[in-house]
Amino acid sequence: MRGGARRCASSAVRGGAAKRAGGVLARAGLREVDEASFDAEVLGSTTPVLVDFWASWCGPCKLIGKIVEKADVEYGDALKVVKIECDGNPALVEKYKVYGLPTLIMFKDGVCVEESKNEGAI
Repeated sequence: MRGGARRCASSAVRGGAAKRAGGVLARAGLREVDEASFDAEVLGSTTPVLVDFWASWCGPCKLIGKIVEKADVEYGDALKVVKIECDGNPALVEKYKVYGLPTLIMFKDGVCVEESKNEGAI
């Protein structure tokens, strides 16, 4: 594995106009990924990916939402930022052992970056 990344056993944008195509919901530059598009959008990405697991009912998720959006703008093409709505994607929640929200996980070269998972009221 490259760049200090290893497989992670542990382990979008709300509001505004959106357009769904192939499981990807694009809003304000961020993408909302689902179980159908996860492999292509995250594991198949050539750039590092920050994944934000969130829920519409989660207060802390709303609080960090603007920070996640800012990271997307600030890092530009060097970092891909995607959001996964937990209620609609239980297989991903189980696979990455998302026990608290919000949860942020970094992926690089198709694998979870070791110790990158931050979970709960961050």
